[in-house]
Amino acid sequence: MSDRFFDVSAYAYAHRGLWGGAVPENSLAAFEAAKAAGVGVELDVRLTADGVPVVFHDAGLERMCGHRELLARVMAADLGQHRLPDGSAIPTLAQVLAVMGDLPVLIELKVDGLAGDIADRVAAAIEGLRGLYGVMSFDEPSVARLCRLVTDRPVGLLAIADNQVEASVVEKAVTARGLGCDYVAPHHSVLEIMQAAAGGLPMVTWTVRTPEELELARKHGAAPIFEGFSAPLAMPRGTPI
Repeated sequence: MSDRFFDVSAYAYAHRGLWGGAVPENSLAAFEAAKAAGVGVELDVRLTADGVPVVFHDAGLERMCGHRELLARVMAADLGQHRLPDGSAIPTLAQVLAVMGDLPVLIELKVDGLAGDIADRVAAAIEGLRGLYGVMSFDEPSVARLCRLVTDRPVGLLAIADNQVEASVVEKAVTARGLGCDYVAPHHSVLEIMQAAAGGLPMVTWTVRTPEELELARKHGAAPIFEGFSAPLAMPRGTPI
């Protein structure tokens, strides 16, 4: 097995980096803070108009940058015109991975509507790098593509859950196994159902914001994607963070 393949459930991950106060989510400062704390991260990736993978959650720039424009319509060279609240630029995936070094990173592909070439672009961006990177998405066609392209790193399927019935969660688990996923990433509200249906696949869970949710994650052996905790509190089971 490749030395780039790892058990995603053996770590904890700061949701969009360690952010808060003057440090924006998905900013280089948030990832530098996570690096300093020795904790892994989860991040969101979208493509610019010219296909460069950048780290940004929303489809539009308004909430984080104050501009009513879609990120997918902005060229990479023009990203400097759209600043995050701390005045920094939207980081590229390559920049963030360079910051994180050997700490684990979960890369979520954000897909709106029909899947495009984001799986190909992200697979190419991490090819040959030595970091611990897991890739995942809610979008099943993108996950299927990742399972074919990324064979030396864990690939996962995200499962949204708050209002889903048990049958829907079980169906997600069946789909993940059928696609050849290496892990599943359910919302913490359906951990018990997913654990029973996942056939032993490792789990990460989101977004853990309270001590009760953290204990639930630990109970079901799922790595927390956490927000609002200090790094030591988020460490599951004495794992190597």
